Amino acid sequence: MDPQKADLRRSKLSIWAAYFNLRMMPHGGAILLPIILVTTGWVSSLTHDGCDYARLTGPAVEILTGSSSIPFMHIGMSAYRVPQFYPASNSWRVAYSSDCRPYSHPSIIEDRAWVASEWLNFSSIVVGGTVMMFLWSGTCLTLRKNYWRSIGVGALLAAFLQLCSFVFFSTRLCHTTTKTFLDFEAGREIELSETNASSCSLFFASKCAIASICLWLAAGLLILMGEYPRPVPKLIAHDDDERAAMIRQKYPRIRTRMNARPNNSQQNHSQQSRSLA
Repeated sequence: MDPQKADLRRSKLSIWAAYFNLRMMPHGGAILLPIILVTTGWVSSLTHDGCDYARLTGPAVEILTGSSSIPFMHIGMSAYRVPQFYPASNSWRVAYSSDCRPYSHPSIIEDRAWVASEWLNFSSIVVGGTVMMFLWSGTCLTLRKNYWRSIGVGALLAAFLQLCSFVFFSTRLCHTTTKTFLDFEAGREIELSETNASSCSLFFASKCAIASICLWLAAGLLILMGEYPRPVPKLIAHDDDERAAMIRQKYPRIRTRMNARPNNSQQNHSQQSRSLA
């Protein structure tokens, strides 16, 4: 490559970096804790395989599996997983290596609460991911004070949306008393005196959602209630003397060594005085 073209490209990159104030950690280490909290919360919201959101028990298990002997099953927003019976231990266990089964009639099973939970969960992931990207950009770009506050509001919004997604546990499938799919589709419910109602309890994905809520909430409160991490002023050296002064100011050990070590002019002057004497 031509050296002149390489120098021109470097000068354009330096102008672009100076325009956007591009540098490493302009806000210092104070931005690292919110980054860790938001990133961990976003990863927690994605930690699921699609069929481990809740643990379903009761008559609804027979609706989905067609068997009255299965005591429970794991359900998600898009699929479910059926346990298997192990005679050696005389217990029902879930093989997590097995694939998730999609719902055969999702349009009938999914009610308004189910659809709302899906959209709220998706919105929280999008908002949390956007907040995470803005925070990570603060490691090399300067974030203004209003942007910093907006990031805190976004973290709280992501936590609120994730909290509202727990409306999934109020779906009709989690409270039905019917045992057949036809009765469930027709809306016929059995009296509670004849059979127990279905119930959904927290499982792996919903517990991870609670963890993401706590992490996003902590990050939002830390950003909004804490002080704005003001960016460190960027010093630009116009010549070699200013650059050397900036280095001595930043690294005092170098300054003490340079002061303790005599320069060449002092050494030559001392040698000349000794020769004349």
